[in-house]
Amino acid sequence: MEYSCVGVGAGPSNLSLACQIHEEIGQGALFLDRQVDFRWHPGIAFDSSELQVSHFKDLVTLVNPRSAYTFVNYLYENGRLYHFLNAQFEAVLRAEFEQYLNWAFHRNPLVRGGETVREIRFDGEFRVRTDNAVLGARNVVVGIGKQAQIPPQFQGWTGHNLFHSSVLLHIHPEVRKKHVCVVGAGQSGAEVLLHLVGLPKERRPASITWVSQRENYLPIDNSPFTNELFMPCFSDRFAAMSESQRKLLLRRFVLASDGISETTLRAIYQALYRHAFLEPNRCDITLRPGCTVSHCINAGAGHRLTLQHGMDEVEEVTADIVILATGYENAVPGFLEPIADRLEQIDNELAVREDFSVCWDGPRERRIFVQNANLGQRGLADPNLSLLAWRARRILNSLLGRAPCANPEHPGFISRTSIESRPDPVAEEMGSGI
Repeated sequence: MEYSCVGVGAGPSNLSLACQIHEEIGQGALFLDRQVDFRWHPGIAFDSSELQVSHFKDLVTLVNPRSAYTFVNYLYENGRLYHFLNAQFEAVLRAEFEQYLNWAFHRNPLVRGGETVREIRFDGEFRVRTDNAVLGARNVVVGIGKQAQIPPQFQGWTGHNLFHSSVLLHIHPEVRKKHVCVVGAGQSGAEVLLHLVGLPKERRPASITWVSQRENYLPIDNSPFTNELFMPCFSDRFAAMSESQRKLLLRRFVLASDGISETTLRAIYQALYRHAFLEPNRCDITLRPGCTVSHCINAGAGHRLTLQHGMDEVEEVTADIVILATGYENAVPGFLEPIADRLEQIDNELAVREDFSVCWDGPRERRIFVQNANLGQRGLADPNLSLLAWRARRILNSLLGRAPCANPEHPGFISRTSIESRPDPVAEEMGSGI
């Protein structure tokens, strides 16, 4: 059987597309995921983690609020809609949103779990090989997410005592009475710190050092006008900018997507207060903003990190355990290796057209779409949930031969011409969250 579309991965991006195809067409597509049950970043799924976006930015609401796959309908069908309203959460817990995604994953007949894609070849149509079958497809949609980013100074040392935050809850390192260093001050780094200080007293580290390249531990910019960066109209405007303009804007507005939720910052400060004034057997917590980790070397059972403060001041920190909350990066997945040399790339991203199809040397009517892999070409919203449903709808429109914007939104209130062109040397110095 030849499918119109085979999706590789059924994370939020491809799951959104699967739900929209199921409700609009009903058949002709198949989405494969290696997981039997949906798990959303399980290695860092802390009980207290919250979404940084509105629950309306679910799989489908912003393109079809009447859909049966909305978060609100999930609450209704599970008998908790009134309770959810009464709870007055400031933000949706990630654990509940994961339950919602798992609910959609299992109720959608176009999604097949427990199926790992090994390779994709092309011989006039795409051949998608799994452990169990070879499937034919006219189009392929890749939505497998990103891989953990390990900065160069830490490469070669990763293991049980130095690892990325994405696997923290998989390996459950023994931190009791250990000296721990957390590197990275985005939301993930903040949640790792809260997790460590929230452990029972008998299991807590002896000390925690939290290192950030930024000058402070800064809140996410969730203000109304900044949020226009997360509207469909701005995604298209961003794509039309020059490469230098796009890079400048990403640096200037980094805190629109990579800051820390204010509730998390408040919880951390309150934890620091308790440890400093109320708990006799406290965990020593040291904050080191404005530092770059210039070197990391093995030091017996742990590691010695060299922290650079500005141009001259240097400090060394020895840690039994190092946790890297250093974000994620793109990589061409291994299953695309048979056709990788036919795919165009721009700055470690697969080059995409307006409909998120990859520029390649194959027939235009045979397309490879990619999701959640084009921040440099489509803006801060690309890896975010904000445009999840809209991007999937654009891909669906392309598959059906429809215009890209079947239901266009009112344009944003801000004309950003001056913002895009004015240099901002201060923002350029801010750097990333590591």
